[in-house]
Amino acid sequence: MRRIGDIWPDIIADANLMEASGLACRSRRDKKEVARFKEKETILLRKLKSSLVDHTYHSSKYRIFQVNENGKIRDIADLPLYPDRIFHWAIALGLEEKLNRKLIDQTHASRPGHGIHSAVNDIRNYIRKDGRIKYALKTDVSKFFPSVDKNILKSKLRGAIKDKDLIFELDKLIDDYPYPGLPIGNRTSPMFANLYLSEMDHTMKEIHHCHYYVRYMDDIVVLGYSKQWLHQIRKVMSSYLNEIGLKMKENWQVFPIDSRGIDFVGYRIFTDHILLRKRIKNNLKKATGRILSNIESDRRLTEHDRGTIASYNGILLFCNGYNLRCSTLSKIEQKMKDLEPKDSFFSAISNGSKELTE
Repeated sequence: MRRIGDIWPDIIADANLMEASGLACRSRRDKKEVARFKEKETILLRKLKSSLVDHTYHSSKYRIFQVNENGKIRDIADLPLYPDRIFHWAIALGLEEKLNRKLIDQTHASRPGHGIHSAVNDIRNYIRKDGRIKYALKTDVSKFFPSVDKNILKSKLRGAIKDKDLIFELDKLIDDYPYPGLPIGNRTSPMFANLYLSEMDHTMKEIHHCHYYVRYMDDIVVLGYSKQWLHQIRKVMSSYLNEIGLKMKENWQVFPIDSRGIDFVGYRIFTDHILLRKRIKNNLKKATGRILSNIESDRRLTEHDRGTIASYNGILLFCNGYNLRCSTLSKIEQKMKDLEPKDSFFSAISNGSKELTE
C-alpha cells in the first residue's frame, strides 16, 4: 500500500491543536486541571506548537496506577492534560483516519463505526450467511499492550508513513514510555496496536483464506466448517504472533457454535439469537438489587446510578434480553415512575425500549 505523507503540517496546525485541546479537555475528569489549562489555553497551545516545530517536545513523566478489571490487574499509564494528552489527540486527529484505511473491515475497537456491536454484527452476519459454519476458534493475545515490541512497531509505522517529521515524533513518543510495550491509557496506543496486528489480519484473510475472521483489539474469532482446519489456522496465527514478539494465550478454544455460542465482547452469539455474557448478567442483577435497595430506603438516584441504568439499557438493546430487562431495569423504572412520574430520564429509556420491542 502507498505510504502516508505530508501529515505533520496538518497535525501542528493551529486549528488541529485547538480541536485536540477541546477533545482532551472533554475526556479529562480532573476539572481543576482543565480549568487551569483553559485560563492560558492560547498561550500554552502556542508554546506546544513551538516545541513541535523545533522538535524539542518530550513526554512528561508517567504516573502508573493499577485497576482491577474483572479480576485482571492492569497497569494504567497517566499523563498530564497539557502538553501530552493534547498532543496525542492532535496526532489522532491527523493520522488515525488515514491509518484506519489500511485495516481490514473486520478489525474493530478504537475506530469510528467499528465498536463492540459492529464486531457482534460481523459474526452474526457470517453465521446467517453461510449455514455450513459449524465451529469457531476463539483466542486472544497474552498481555498484548505490554508485549508490543517497540522496534517492530517503529518498523511498521515506517511501512505506513513516509513523513519524516511525524516519524521522528512518533519514535520519541514510543521511547519516552519507560516500560516495555505500549502504555494502556494513551490516546495513541489503540491506534498503534491496531496497526501492529494489521499485517496478521491481512495475512489470515488474504493468504490463509480465513473468510470469516473478526478481531476486536487482541480478541480474535475465526469461523469455519471443520475443527481440523481451525486447529491449523490457530497454529499459523500462533506462529505469526511469535514472530512479532507476542504470544497466544493458552486458553484458546475450538468448539461447536450451536452447543454453547460464541462468547465475544460481552455477548454470547448463537445462530438464531444473542444473549448477554453470564458475568455481565450477574453484574446487572447485583446493580439492580443495590439501586432498588437505595430507592426503598428513600435515597434518590445518583448520577452514577443513572449512568449504570443507561449503560445496561444500551447493552440489552443489542441482544435478546427482554426477559432479563423485565426482571431488572423495568423494576427500577417502575419504582421511580411511582415516585417521579414526570422523570424524563426514565420516560426516554422506556420509549426506547418500546421502539425496540415493536
